[in-house]
Amino acid sequence: MPGKTEPLRLFLSELAKYPRQMGTVWPSSPALARAMARWLPAASDQWILELGPGTGIVTEQLLAAGLPEHRLVAVEKSPRLAGFLRDRFPQACILSGDALELGTLLEGRKVGAVFSSLPLKVFSPDQVRRLSQEIHQALLPDGHWVQYSYQLVNGHSPAASFHAVDSSIVWKNLPPAKVSVYRPHPHGRSGPVRHQA
Repeated sequence: MPGKTEPLRLFLSELAKYPRQMGTVWPSSPALARAMARWLPAASDQWILELGPGTGIVTEQLLAAGLPEHRLVAVEKSPRLAGFLRDRFPQACILSGDALELGTLLEGRKVGAVFSSLPLKVFSPDQVRRLSQEIHQALLPDGHWVQYSYQLVNGHSPAASFHAVDSSIVWKNLPPAKVSVYRPHPHGRSGPVRHQA
């Protein structure tokens, strides 16, 4: 469409400038996005948090699965991508910022689920621990964290304050990816961190 930024071109432009931040060589496939979106909570009145939405491939599938656009909060570190998402999803709350500052960004808002496309493999162990603490604080008691990873054989949760409850491999993605679902331990146990994505 004339005058509109083409999503793939935008993605590749950001990848060229910030390869570590992007953490992948190609956008997520619709198949991967659908595998994540199937974990959308049934309660339509809950806020849903998306981390690292990029150009909105997972976002699109969350909305297709029934999420009201106005109940979505998305945190995108790239200001350019955040601006693109605001144009694409005008009813959603698109925040430009660092997921490690969730407590500040969310201003106390609790969410029913977190859908993360963050490349945890480029995070330090301390950053993964901090992120898991921020997610733990943001989740409602029955909430869950959905994270994809390119480490297909790793069955560990990103931090000991969470435990894995499900996982599946999506072969129709470049490269193939694993979607893992975590729930927080009731008392937020802390312990060693294992790199996940």
